[in-house]
Amino acid sequence: MSEQLFLFELYTRISSDNRVNVWHISLYVGLLDIWRIADFQKRFNITRNNLMKKAHFKSITTYHKCLDQLISFGYISYYPNYDSHRGSLIEIKDVN
Repeated sequence: MSEQLFLFELYTRISSDNRVNVWHISLYVGLLDIWRIADFQKRFNITRNNLMKKAHFKSITTYHKCLDQLISFGYISYYPNYDSHRGSLIEIKDVN
């Protein structure tokens, strides 16, 4: 799927999902940027510090809450790793 089509379908899904707020969108955009840097691999590594900077989050509590909600809403899959140097794995799910 092309990046433009993916973004269009993502926007369509998010705009009709009343559970999603600006904090979720900010975190998701940060994830999309890291995914782009990782060459759109199916699964890619993230670190909390890096993602919080990209999403402009100051609160670890808000970060974890939004991440957990994106998982439960079906936008991402999360594979935790407690090694802060390697980071955890994220998978961006299809928006269909």
